[in-house]
Amino acid sequence: MATSEFQLIAQQAQKLSPQEQLQLIKQLAELLARRESKPQQLQDAEAARIAKERFAPWIGAVSSGNPRSADNEQIDADLAREYGATHDDE
Repeated sequence: MATSEFQLIAQQAQKLSPQEQLQLIKQLAELLARRESKPQQLQDAEAARIAKERFAPWIGAVSSGNPRSADNEQIDADLAREYGATHDDE
């Protein structure tokens, strides 16, 4: 929860009786415990899914004009050629 949410809850809690405040505290503690007990692996998977959804619209958005631009063998050959070049003529 954001700080403003906690402030709102605290303001509303001041209007409650001590017994109601205690019940509210117990309920919030249970809510936070459930939220924090979510397995890290599940949190990571959820974060990865969200990131993938945000990135998906960009897949294929840029075209180099070269029909072989995604050809791994061609990419490896280009990299090998560039790393092997002395670039003395530059």
